[in-house]
Formats: sequence, structure tokens, C-alpha cells
Amino acid sequence: MFPLEIIPVAIFVVLLLLYITVSGNLRANGKTAERVERKLDLVIKHLGIEGPAAEGISPEALAEIDRCIWSDRRIEAIKLYREETGLGLLEAKEWVDRRAASY
Repeated sequence: MFPLEIIPVAIFVVLLLLYITVSGNLRANGKTAERVERKLDLVIKHLGIEGPAAEGISPEALAEIDRCIWSDRRIEAIKLYREETGLGLLEAKEWVDRRAASY
């Protein structure tokens, strides 16, 4: 047989190799997503597609509003937009509708 003291070392080595593999894959996926986003931005710019301006909205809030629009939760998107900008219901609805139409 083999000594029992080797088991913890073997487990550690296996876990270390697994960590290295997974972290490398995550980094590669992140880089791929960044390249795709840059290319998409160039295509959008080339086609002249513009959504409504998002001035005064934090990037995190804008990302959440976009997720709500993509998930067909427009009421929630309107609420988030109103909280960020302080605008009225009609202005917020029109902005969300324009943004949804620009996708």
C-alpha cells in the first residue's frame, strides 16, 4: 500500500490544478466577452444606431435597467429610471420605450 500521509498532499495538488484550470478559463472568457463587446460597439457606431442618452444614470443602474428591459420587466425599468433621474412617470416610460426600441 501507500502511506496515508500522501493523501492530503495529493488532494491539495488536485485542488490546486483544478483552481489553475478554472481561473484560466474564467480569464479567457472575460477577455472574449470584452472583445465581443468592442466589436459590437464598432458595429453599432458604424450603423449609426443610438439609444436615448443615459445622462445622470450610474453604469450599474443603467445595466440593471437594461436587464429589466431585456427580461420584459418594463415597469421595474421605469421605476429604476425614475429613482435615478427624478423624472416623472410619462418621461420615464417614454425613455424606457425608446431604449427598448433601440435594441
